[in-house]
Amino acid sequence: MEKIKSFFKKENYTKTKVGLIAVLSVIVAIIFEYGFYIRYIDTSYDSKTRMLIMAMFFGFVGLHFIFKLNDLYEFIYRQRYKLSVAFLIFVMLFKLSGSSIINFNGQVQPNSDDNRFHPLLGVARIIRSDEWCSSTMYMLSQGVGQHKFDYFSNKLRGTTTDMFTLINSPVKDILMVGKPFQIMFLLFGNDRGLSFYWYIRLVAMLLSSFEIGMILTNKNKKISLCGMLLITFSGAVQWWYCMDVLIWGQVILVLLNKFMTTDSKKIKILCGLGEIVAITSYIFVLYPAWQVSFAYIFLAIFIWMMIKNFKNGYRIKKHDIAIIGAVGVCVIGLMIRWFMLSGDTISAIMHTDYPGERREVGGGVTISYSYLYNLFFTYKEFVNPCEYATMLSLYPLPLLLSFVYMIRNRKEKEHWKFFIPSIVISVFLIVWCNWGFPDILAKGMLMSMTTAARAAIPLGTLQIYMLIYLMAVIAKESKWINKKIAYVLPVLAITYMLYQAVKYCIQPDYLGWKEILISAILFGSVVFGVFNMNQEKIKNITIYLLMFIALLTGCAVNPVIRTTDVIYKKPICSQFAKIREQDADALWLGDDTGLAFNNYMLGNGLRTINSTNVYPNLAFFELLLGDKAEEQRPYYNRYEHMNINLTNEETHLEIPLPSPDNMLIWMNYHDLEKFGIDYIVARSDLNERGYEMEFEELYREDGLYIFKPIYEKTGE
Repeated sequence: MEKIKSFFKKENYTKTKVGLIAVLSVIVAIIFEYGFYIRYIDTSYDSKTRMLIMAMFFGFVGLHFIFKLNDLYEFIYRQRYKLSVAFLIFVMLFKLSGSSIINFNGQVQPNSDDNRFHPLLGVARIIRSDEWCSSTMYMLSQGVGQHKFDYFSNKLRGTTTDMFTLINSPVKDILMVGKPFQIMFLLFGNDRGLSFYWYIRLVAMLLSSFEIGMILTNKNKKISLCGMLLITFSGAVQWWYCMDVLIWGQVILVLLNKFMTTDSKKIKILCGLGEIVAITSYIFVLYPAWQVSFAYIFLAIFIWMMIKNFKNGYRIKKHDIAIIGAVGVCVIGLMIRWFMLSGDTISAIMHTDYPGERREVGGGVTISYSYLYNLFFTYKEFVNPCEYATMLSLYPLPLLLSFVYMIRNRKEKEHWKFFIPSIVISVFLIVWCNWGFPDILAKGMLMSMTTAARAAIPLGTLQIYMLIYLMAVIAKESKWINKKIAYVLPVLAITYMLYQAVKYCIQPDYLGWKEILISAILFGSVVFGVFNMNQEKIKNITIYLLMFIALLTGCAVNPVIRTTDVIYKKPICSQFAKIREQDADALWLGDDTGLAFNNYMLGNGLRTINSTNVYPNLAFFELLLGDKAEEQRPYYNRYEHMNINLTNEETHLEIPLPSPDNMLIWMNYHDLEKFGIDYIVARSDLNERGYEMEFEELYREDGLYIFKPIYEKTGE
C-alpha cells in the first residue's frame, strides 16, 4: 500500500508515469476519434493528424497529475519562447492553420470531396469572408504561377496592383522587415507560409500580452497569465483574429521597457532592432481606425512607463542615444522606400470614398457590453459576431474601481502615475464612443478616421490593463470597498450591465433566458470577486474564473485545418494550372460566379479582372461606363467585391448596389474584346445564350465551364 501511495504521489516515478501518460493519451485520442468525433461531429473521414493533436492535448492534461502545478507552470514560463518556437515548427511541419478557406469546399465542385477539405477541429466561419475569400486569397496568389511575390502584381484586379501597402501580401523587398509574419511564404511556400502566418500572430499576441501584464503587475505571473488570456481570447481578438496593431503596439512598449531597465549594451541593441520591426509593422498595418485609437491607450501606458523608469534611476546615455538615432534613421529610411514605391497607391487610397474620405464624429456605440454574450458566438449562430465582438473587459468597472482605489488610498501616490493617464484616456474614448466630438475636434485629434465601434476595442483593452493593475496592487491591507456594500453592489452592477447588453443586442431573440442566466452566473460571480478582491482567496478564484470565461469565449472561434489543398486540388484547378503554365499573362473573368469564386480564381494565380477591387481600378470603370464613369464614381470608388454577369443588354452598373461593398455589373458580351478577356469561367453554357459570338469550350464539370472567346479578326 505504501508503494502504491508513493507511486501516485506527484514527482515520484516521473519517467514511468510520463511513459504511461503518453500511452494512455494515444489510446484516449483513438477513442475520441472513433468513439466521438467521426460519430457525432464529422462522419466522413478519420484523421491521424487530429488524433496526434488530441493525444498531445490529453498528454498535457495528464502532466498535471504527475508534476506539481507550480513546478509545471514555472517550467513553461521559463521555456515559453523555446516552446513557442517548437509549436511553430510543429504547425508548419503538419501544414496547420486556422483559416476558414475550407468554406470553398461547399462552393467549388462540392461533389469532389476529400478529408483535406474538412476542418480537423472546430467550424469554418462563413461570416469571416474578409479572411477566407479575400485576404488569404491575395496572399496565396503571390506564391502561384510566374512572377512570384512581385511588389506590383497584375493578378489582383487583372491589372498592376500594389500588393504590399493595402493588401498585406508577401513581396520580395526589404520592406518585409515591417511584415515579418509573412516571411515564411517566401521561404517555404503557401502551405507552410499560411501555417506560420496564422499561428505566429497567436503566439505573438499571447507573449506580448503576457509581457505587458508582467510590466503592469510588477511580475505577478498569475495575474499576467489572466491578462494574457483576457486579451488573446476576447471575442474581438478572435473574431477579427489577432489584430496586428494590438500586437505591435504591445511589442513596442515591451521592448522600450526592456531597453530602459537593462544595463546590457547587447540587449539594448537587440531591443533597437526589434523596435525597427515593431514600429514599421505598426505603421504598415495601415488601418487608421485602430492605429489612431489604439495609439491613445499605448500613450497612457507609455507615460506611466517613462515616469516609473526615470524614477527608478534610468538615465539616457550616449550609447542609448546612438541606438535611438539608428532606429529613427532605419524607420525613416524604410518609410522613404515605401513612399517611393507606393506613393501613387497611398494617394489613390486617400482619394477613395472609403477609407480615404471617412470623416467620423463618433457616438452611438452599441458594443460596450457585448462581452456579456460574446461567449455564445462560438456555439450559437449570431447575425454578425465580428462587428459585435469586443474585449472581455468588464467595462466600466475597472475605470470606476480605479477611482475608488485612488480616493480610498490617497497616500499611495505611486499608483496615481498609472491611473491618471489611464483614466484620462478612458474618459476620452468613452466620450468619443458614446457621444462623439465636434467635427473640428474629431479632425484635430485624428479620431475622424475611426468609428465608435472600432474605438470601443482599444477602450476595452485599456480596461483590461487597468483591471490587472488593480488586481496586482490591491492587498488585504488596502483600503477597499466596505464588505457590506461589496455584497450588494455586484448585484446592482451585473443587473445594469446585462440590461445594457440586452438593450443594444442587434438580435434580441438571441439572448433567451438560458443565455441571460448563464451570463448572469458567470459574470455575476466575477463582478462579486472584483468587488471583493482585497480578499486573497476570492481574488484567486476570480482570476481562475476569468481565465475560464476567456477560453470559453475565444479558444474555439477559428477552426484547425490542414494544407491549402482545397484551393489547389479541386478538379478545375488542374485546368487552371494547365492554362496558366501555357498562357501566364492571360486575363480571366468570372461570369455570375460570385465574389468567393472570383477570388478563388485569383488564389490559383489567375489574372482575374473582377477579383476584389481593394482600391478602385479607375481605368477599368472609365472604359466600362464611358460618359457615366464620373457620375457613378461614388458607387465604385471604394473597397468593392465585383460581380460581373454577361448580358445582351447595354453595359450598366446595378444601382443601388446589392450592399455598400458588393457591386454587380451587367456587362454586354461585346465588351469582352474591349478589355481583352482571354478566358471566362461561367456557371452555364455561354454558347446556349444566343450571343453573336463563339466561345471555345475548354472545360465542363460540376456546373463549371471554362471558355475562350473567339474574337473576329478585323485586319492584318
